[in-house]
Amino acid sequence: MTNEYQIALCGAGVILVANILAMGLFVMYVRLQDGPLREAVKSTIYELDRFADNMENAEKRRSAIQQINEILGWRRILVPGAFIGWIIDAEVAAVRKMQKAAGTPDLYNEEE
Repeated sequence: MTNEYQIALCGAGVILVANILAMGLFVMYVRLQDGPLREAVKSTIYELDRFADNMENAEKRRSAIQQINEILGWRRILVPGAFIGWIIDAEVAAVRKMQKAAGTPDLYNEEE
């Protein structure tokens, strides 16, 4: 049986792994030659960028916080919305920082 502490550690681990994988994608995008693999990486970066853009929208961010609380609610885990919002803000900032460090464009905004 898992407790809240184990779930929190698992969640932190998932966020850490996701950030490492995202940074790897940005580095791959910069170093790859034009081709099918670069296009696949570009489409993944596009989705990360779209996520970041969506979470900068206050209504979509509020909806995401509510959905996360509903998912955790069935385990009777109460997480303050401000904490979830802080995690979302940190992830958006990480995506933006990776974009800047890797020199990748804001792909989602360029498509619009």
